[in-house]
Amino acid sequence: GVDLIRRITGNEAHVWTTPLVVNKTTGKKFGKTEEGAIWLDENLTSAYQFYQFWLNADDEGVESYLKIYTELEKHDVELAMAEFNSNRQNRMAQRLLAYEVTKFVHGEKRAKEVAKVTDVLFAEGNFLELEKEEKMLLKHELGSVKYTEDLADVLVNSGLAASKKEARTFLASGAIYINSQKAGPENLDLFVSGMNLVKRGKNTFAIVEKK
Repeated sequence: GVDLIRRITGNEAHVWTTPLVVNKTTGKKFGKTEEGAIWLDENLTSAYQFYQFWLNADDEGVESYLKIYTELEKHDVELAMAEFNSNRQNRMAQRLLAYEVTKFVHGEKRAKEVAKVTDVLFAEGNFLELEKEEKMLLKHELGSVKYTEDLADVLVNSGLAASKKEARTFLASGAIYINSQKAGPENLDLFVSGMNLVKRGKNTFAIVEKK
């Protein structure tokens, strides 16, 4: 490219190169050709999905990502890593990375929204305390189904169970939560008017809408 520019225009050109950013766990590079790559355009990768990408960063590489992709000062990164290394299970470094990069790309308001709804899904946040806009964000990501008075039907219709028999098994075993509360086969009273969050296990969710 440098030589081509010189020969065609007669102008001097320079190249700036940097090492590839590599996932230290898998050895694969960050880049648009890699599986699971993300886009800065929210129409191509939602802010929620963007946040989740960084939240799932590997433990070994998260310090490098904080230094490369955020505007945090070196001292702040060092403090964050010291806290992270004292208890890696809390994934504090990944949460900081996800928030900072999302804020940089999509703005502080959007970053706070996706961080808050992520806490509701995977931590201790209360879905019913979310703002309407935050609930709509989750609805957009998860889709929604209509409420019925048969809880097993709700689970099947939402994809949380493959059959009514399986749904009843999940309910009997305590695997189903409605708006953060454990649900049994008859716990229809846990549904409120409007949007409700139904969860199976740790990572499977659905929005159920009740009139």
